Amino acid sequence: MSLFSLNKASSLKNTSDIDTVFKNGKRISSKLISLYYVESEKGGLMRIAFTVGKKTHNLATTRNKLKRLMKESFRINAKEHISPDLAYNLVFVYFSSEQESFKEVEKSMKSLLLSLKSKTLS
Repeated sequence: MSLFSLNKASSLKNTSDIDTVFKNGKRISSKLISLYYVESEKGGLMRIAFTVGKKTHNLATTRNKLKRLMKESFRINAKEHISPDLAYNLVFVYFSSEQESFKEVEKSMKSLLLSLKSKTLS
């Protein structure tokens, strides 16, 4: 099983870049997670952000745990479903009000990555 590296260079942190993804990007949704994506203007590499809403999950520990689950499921499944030369900015948004297990989060992540793969190849 190949693993995808999530490091500082692949992190999407600039507020204006994140706003661009939400305003100009396309959206794919699964049972628990929505994916917003837009082709990167800077080119080169894929940058990723993970977010969990404060309105649906009040405790920071819960939000951090859900982000860790999303990051881990992305890291494990990305090589199988995403080409490494894609230059996209991705934002994963956990929207479910329930705290789901890793198995459920991974299932949603896989379906999003498969949808992204089919949309970017066409």
